[in-house]
Amino acid sequence: PPLTEQADDIERVWNVFLIGALVLGALVVGLILFIVARFRRRGPTLPRQVRENIPFEIAYTLVPLLVVSALFAVTFVTVDAMDVSDDDASELTVHVTGFQWQWQFDYEPSGVRVRGTEVGRPELVLPTGAEVRFDLTSVDVIHSFWIPGFRFKRDLFPGQTQSFRVDIGDVAGDFPDTGVCAEFCWLDHTSMRFDVRIVSPAEFAAWEQERLEEAAP
Repeated sequence: PPLTEQADDIERVWNVFLIGALVLGALVVGLILFIVARFRRRGPTLPRQVRENIPFEIAYTLVPLLVVSALFAVTFVTVDAMDVSDDDASELTVHVTGFQWQWQFDYEPSGVRVRGTEVGRPELVLPTGAEVRFDLTSVDVIHSFWIPGFRFKRDLFPGQTQSFRVDIGDVAGDFPDTGVCAEFCWLDHTSMRFDVRIVSPAEFAAWEQERLEEAAP
């Protein structure tokens, strides 16, 4: 299910694209069938040939241009709402580091670190109802941070930091093996996965405290 408020917005945009594509496809197929039936050859002579129709040509140029421009604007506004600047502060910041072929999650301000190993996937734990900022970077090649429940992915580039923010919804639960790297990053790309768990704020605080105690010398 959608796990963030922004995922609901993105899903609505996808539905607009899907419905628009179905309507356009039906229109094109309908026109083709109409033309095949209406203008099929009925005798040895060709029908009257029409060289040009300026108003019609202007219309079928402008209408698709306006439709594409509207879809672009809706998509841009929806995705741009998740971008953040360096000065934007959130309740929780997760620094995501991708590397061949695992993930590392560093939580701020608690200092909790979760790192995947060759024998175990890391788990990304998030609290319901929180605004979470993700700072993404890679230490080797291009990776891509993709959680289906976010309906959104963002690439990780070596030596650069890409940021976005989401508002976690009220859907709590375990989503094992759902986070992936969506950019082919060489031999063990398929093993670069992680679990996602959404918990209540109280459970999240207890989880952070437990992780801090485990990491203490």
